[in-house]
Amino acid sequence: MPPDETPDLLIAEYVLGVLGREGRERVEAMIALDPRHERTMAKWQAHFAEWLSQLPASSTPIGAWRAIEQQLFGSASRPPSRASGWWNNLGLWRWTTAALAAGLLASVLILQQPVSGPQPTPGPALLARLDQSDGNTLFAAAINPDRRGVLFVSTGHADWPGKSAEAWVIASDGKPRSLGVLPANASATLSVPPQLADLLASGAVLAVTLEPLNGSPSGLPTGPVVAQGKISSL
Repeated sequence: MPPDETPDLLIAEYVLGVLGREGRERVEAMIALDPRHERTMAKWQAHFAEWLSQLPASSTPIGAWRAIEQQLFGSASRPPSRASGWWNNLGLWRWTTAALAAGLLASVLILQQPVSGPQPTPGPALLARLDQSDGNTLFAAAINPDRRGVLFVSTGHADWPGKSAEAWVIASDGKPRSLGVLPANASATLSVPPQLADLLASGAVLAVTLEPLNGSPSGLPTGPVVAQGKISSL
């Protein structure tokens, strides 16, 4: 098992349902052999329970995965060989998996709402990877299809006693606008005011700064940028 592919992380991905068959079988074998892994799975199930309970029971439409694969990889019949470094970059797939899971969940929640009239055609999925200065990813972000919320998925552990992490969107005018304060070491969806919705577009930047508790008192960043990344469309 690669060093950064820890049992705890694998079990979290198992609970989210983003592992392939081989990964699922590995986790199920781990749980069968060690009761500690079963307790870890129960912990992650409780952690994700509120999020996952929002999804009503439904079956995957026929051809959905083939369509996703076609959109991601085009006409390629199989992924590049293992010699391709970026393809096997675990860090890349960690944040992509988290953001895709978040984006797909948001899309499904929108599609499951009762239809009361003509519905607008959803735009492309908008995602961002917020990296620290050392290149490590601190957050994966997925923007709701209606751009009224941004889900920030914490991908690492951070300790900032006496400080709050505040998220910002920076559009082409270079002016940061606050999206709200993020909880410590937890995922959260921040509501987006209507006047900021159009700023959440491909090419804009999401950033996180350290601010006094409960956020910047001035409405502008006052502390250092701890993570940032451009929004891109899928």
